[in-house]
Amino acid sequence: MASLRAYLASYAEGEIARAEMIETVAAWPLEETAFDPAHTLPTHQDNTSDVLATALLNGQITEADYQEITRRRQQP
Repeated sequence: MASLRAYLASYAEGEIARAEMIETVAAWPLEETAFDPAHTLPTHQDNTSDVLATALLNGQITEADYQEITRRRQQP
């Protein structure tokens, strides 16, 4: 899947197991958030840390999911 946003939506719908989601998202190659005056909301990029934070705020992932993903991303 090429879109983190779509992947997290699939997880929220119960199509992906939690352990698989955490492992996959922790290894996901995130892009830098690009500023584009034509897009006032960051909805034109699907693979940024903002997408992950939005998933937390929208209840697609839990705080525990977010913390575990962050912990794994910080490991060398």
